[in-house]
Amino acid sequence: MDGKLAKRLAGAFLVGGCLGLLGQAFYTLWQAVLGSGAALAMPAALVSLGIVGGVLYVCDVYQKIEKVGAIGAAMPFSGLVSAVAGMFLQGARERGFTGGLFGGLKIFLYVLGVGSLLAAVVGIVAALSI
Repeated sequence: MDGKLAKRLAGAFLVGGCLGLLGQAFYTLWQAVLGSGAALAMPAALVSLGIVGGVLYVCDVYQKIEKVGAIGAAMPFSGLVSAVAGMFLQGARERGFTGGLFGGLKIFLYVLGVGSLLAAVVGIVAALSI
């Protein structure tokens, strides 16, 4: 393995790990606030992580994190939110506010659709192999 590949893998591992740690910290915080048995702790942690990803993207920080972390920055929930924020900002610049809404919604539904389709295929394959 060459040095450049090793550096990219290490960056993805470290950034993904840090974002995972941040998500776990939010989850632990929300469990403490809402109670350990609270069903809303995980959704609140995801929303918190999403807000951080969106704010960092708007402030042009998440793009720098993505350069270092590549897939490690794209895979966590904050990566989805930063992608939606990016599509919103691009659409808003080109076509106004409604263009931004449609751009953000388009990428969100694309990711949701592809994820649902892959989950369905995996579920069918798993059900057929049992």
